[in-house]
Amino acid sequence: MIVKNGHIIQKTKPTIALRRMIETGKTVVAIGAHDAFSALLVERAGFDAVYVGSYVTEAAFLGKPDLALMTKTERLSIVRNIVKSVDVPVLADAEEGYGNAVSVMDTVQDFEAAGAAGIHLDDEEIPSKCPFVPGIPHNKLISVDEMCGKIEAAVKARQDPNFMIIGRSDVIGTMPRTQYYEEDGMAEVSHRSNAYLEAGADAVLVMALTESELDYFTKEINGPIVGIFAPAEPLPVSVFQKARCCITIGSIVCLYAAAKGMLSALEELKRTQDWNAITDRIISDQEFFDILKLTGYKSHYEAFRIP
Repeated sequence: MIVKNGHIIQKTKPTIALRRMIETGKTVVAIGAHDAFSALLVERAGFDAVYVGSYVTEAAFLGKPDLALMTKTERLSIVRNIVKSVDVPVLADAEEGYGNAVSVMDTVQDFEAAGAAGIHLDDEEIPSKCPFVPGIPHNKLISVDEMCGKIEAAVKARQDPNFMIIGRSDVIGTMPRTQYYEEDGMAEVSHRSNAYLEAGADAVLVMALTESELDYFTKEINGPIVGIFAPAEPLPVSVFQKARCCITIGSIVCLYAAAKGMLSALEELKRTQDWNAITDRIISDQEFFDILKLTGYKSHYEAFRIP
């Protein structure tokens, strides 16, 4: 919602806005947010979209690692607040759909009702865990046929045909990295991704660790690709643009940046015991209220004569 002079201006529906950006041929850059405030910062910085992933929300909301410890209800609450706070499209991690294909249908309807512009569904057995959390046993995958059934169910369940269904295969999370390359794991990713596209997925998310891996996927996968960048996948946005990915996701940027900034300020405050020593490390009151769009609320007080 956009407020001008006390009037509410209807914005383009997020699902349509996302599709239009993709149709122009640009690579939509979606930055991960863990709450509404970080989403506001993503929008303020000028990025195309917000991504709500399990890695950051489990850390920020629960103080736990990404080990499938968050319920669908908790994730949806975060997504709803983020959708209400920003005007850019919001993409969400819907895990494995929180159950079988019937559960996936309910999940799609829930995230669509929450205002998300799309979700990605993973092909791991439940409960899954992040493949990049060290020291945790590897994931197992469901069959291609079962996952295709989930994709078909997701497509059938959505009310808005522009709501994006993105499939993701976590082959890389099922084995040690050396084994992944020795056994040509990328070929299995491509095989599964193509099957998910044939089942109706609008795009597939791949985890390419190098530019050559991304080039491989763009040649072997017969449809739109979503890329992801993070410390484990340290590729610049330009690489995804060159590969003509429809979307690229910076999944943990906000959380890691916030953690470093907060820890630095807190350590300095602990050392000096002086608030004035950290004023150069924090935003001003004016910046804070600008981020929260206080002016819009002030216009409401005037327009609706609130005492």
